[in-house]
Amino acid sequence: MSLKKTLAALVVASVLVATVVAQERTGQWLPVDFVALDQHGQPVAELSIDEIDLRINGKRRVVRAVRRIAAAPQTAPAVRGLPAPFGTSADSASGRTFLFVLDEDSFRAGREQPFRNALSGLLDRLTPVDMVSVVGLPYGGVRVPLTNDHVRARHVIERASGQRANAETGSQMACRTRLVLESLEHLLRSMAGRTSPTTVVLLTAGLASPRRDAPMALAPGMCELQADLFKRVGAAAGVARANFFIAQPDDIVGLGGFGSESISGTGFTGSDNPLGGIEDLAGVTRAVRLPLTALGSDALTRVDKESGTYFVAEIESQLSDFDPRSQRLDITVSRPDVTLRVRPEIAFVRPRAGAASGTRVTVTDMLMSLGTYADLPLRASAYALGSAPGTGGDGMIQVALLSEPVVRTTRLASAGAVLVDGEGHVAARWSATDADEVPLMGIVTVPQGRYRLRVAAVDEQGRGGAADFRFDAALTTAGPVTLGGLVLGLSRDGNLMPRLVFGNEPAALASFDIEGADARVTAVLEVAASLDGPALVRVPLAIRAAGPNRFTALGTVPLGALRAGDYIVRGVVQVQDGPTASTVRTLRKQ
Repeated sequence: MSLKKTLAALVVASVLVATVVAQERTGQWLPVDFVALDQHGQPVAELSIDEIDLRINGKRRVVRAVRRIAAAPQTAPAVRGLPAPFGTSADSASGRTFLFVLDEDSFRAGREQPFRNALSGLLDRLTPVDMVSVVGLPYGGVRVPLTNDHVRARHVIERASGQRANAETGSQMACRTRLVLESLEHLLRSMAGRTSPTTVVLLTAGLASPRRDAPMALAPGMCELQADLFKRVGAAAGVARANFFIAQPDDIVGLGGFGSESISGTGFTGSDNPLGGIEDLAGVTRAVRLPLTALGSDALTRVDKESGTYFVAEIESQLSDFDPRSQRLDITVSRPDVTLRVRPEIAFVRPRAGAASGTRVTVTDMLMSLGTYADLPLRASAYALGSAPGTGGDGMIQVALLSEPVVRTTRLASAGAVLVDGEGHVAARWSATDADEVPLMGIVTVPQGRYRLRVAAVDEQGRGGAADFRFDAALTTAGPVTLGGLVLGLSRDGNLMPRLVFGNEPAALASFDIEGADARVTAVLEVAASLDGPALVRVPLAIRAAGPNRFTALGTVPLGALRAGDYIVRGVVQVQDGPTASTVRTLRKQ
């Protein structure tokens, strides 16, 4: 071949290679999470990109960014007991997700107290933002769906009881193990698509190892337990981004072993060792095994510690990443004395059709996720306005939603919000019609209760951010009247424009609604350094009619004399000579 033809062939080949690479890359960034612990078992404070070696199916991938996520930050107590004025994408983690799986048929009746004590101790350590679910396997099903109502979870756990027969044979243990593993695989695969890890705590008193439930010369028995079933659970753990802990009574005795059979196919017994299957499941999920009895309520302390902080390494996606089959995941770090907890397999969800090339995340993605998104710093807050018009006093109220970029000059491309109740259900949705409006404001109608507001936005550069704010959507009662939430802001064109943070402004406006009978009421505005502390400032509020049996209290908060910090603003209302009540809000001055 001539030199000219050779060069031409090389050019064509290089173009083909470039085309293949271009076609293989999708422009999406994929998160890979893992836990890093120091030599004392404490979360590592930071890791750099250069220290991380990440491989998928043995192929080294370039880590473009690494973030440390405080899923359950042990935040300092609120300043002087003041409620948070808002949540932010930087410090308002979405909390952790825990799945408590009870293998009830493995525990004998009367032997439940160790796992009850252990789970109760773990629940005591969780924060109000942590979501828990309780599942009974193989037949109990979901006893408690994902919720932050830890009291409800505790009640269910206290009522859980052992169902194991007094004399369980090896075959019966194999049948039970197969049902548990099949149910567990189905449960994990139903959680596919999560962007943040789930902590699975499996509590069992024994699982069988793979065994053939019949001599080799005969057809498989009804309790045949194949090794492939364990592998499928390991793959499902990768799909669900599940970090496993297996808790077992510390007095389990490993008995028996794999029996042998003669050349004629007689003498077969199989394995009756209840520890064998636990070891196999721990191997395919890289689970941490924990004893139940010895430490009582402290048995699961390690679960709390290791689930509180994790790292997310971001890699550029390739089409091969979206193979429906799980892929082998290996991560190492060059730093000595660092232990990693990494799932052995991982699976990624294929991007939706029509998603813009290069877009890392959408508003919908962030709203429906429990993940943390801090590329675009946001603030978010909410308060109850008053009863919803036309609802006939059935407990439905209007809630005002507020959000803004931390950098107020940021231009947003899209934004939205959801209110999530204590059961994890979306109670209301809101989409911004004008993302340039600052702050973003919306009104939704929901029943009174405890909610998590999640606001998400994407700016014109494609950066995404999400902020969470937890609050009570409730009205305050004072005799025949009710008080709505207090809102702080500035006067703009004769109207109150809400603000979440104040600076050098000489004064702020404070307002709230009063509903009820035409009773004579008086109202004052107080500014204090603590929730129940003495008033630093006390000014009267003007009360104006705003409709039938509806009034608005309005006053001015002097800011010039206040130092930077948080203060409580109290709107105090007295009905004639009768009861008093107050509606409060935290004011932050920078």
